[in-house]
Amino acid sequence: MTELIIIRHGETEWNQTGRFQGHSDVPLSEKGRAQAEALAQNLIIDHVDAIYASDLIRAMDTAAPLARRFGVDVIPDTALRELNFGTWEGRNFSDINAECPDGMKHFYSDPEKANIPNGEPFPVFQKRVAGRVSEIVRAQQGKRVVIFSHGASIRILLADILAMPIRSIWHVSQLNTAVNKIRFEDDGFAIVTLMNDTSHLRTEDVR
Repeated sequence: MTELIIIRHGETEWNQTGRFQGHSDVPLSEKGRAQAEALAQNLIIDHVDAIYASDLIRAMDTAAPLARRFGVDVIPDTALRELNFGTWEGRNFSDINAECPDGMKHFYSDPEKANIPNGEPFPVFQKRVAGRVSEIVRAQQGKRVVIFSHGASIRILLADILAMPIRSIWHVSQLNTAVNKIRFEDDGFAIVTLMNDTSHLRTEDVR
């Protein structure tokens, strides 16, 4: 059995202000750094065999405290990045909605048909993330692996594992530093055992 723990990065200032981040390399806010420390201190596990993270700084810096706790290096991986939002990156959700209401409607109601200028199609995004996670699970068979990634990336992975249509991904919440656990049996059968858990954020100032 292989256990995968997949965790969303901590809060950034762009999360606070409602901006599309995507591949933009946005650092953690002060609150996000506190969330990462709380995660490392309070996550109830006794060992980690490997830690992977999106190579973007918000994921790498969220992973760093847990890596220090267990003396494990963080392996950066571009395939674990967030969706590429193209020309929407850095823009406020409200501004894009005002300029392109139909585009935003499709983005949330039927993302497979969303037309993000210069962006990454959702089916390509799912193949990238789910394919890379499958490779990691095969390479780390029988171990406990932690992956630090992004909100949409985790949703699209869960949709793949649960055979959900892509249009359903926004019905799944992923808070900052949310913990998800997936158990992979030796035959590759996957079971989701935990979703969107933030019980490690035990004090109100980091929730």
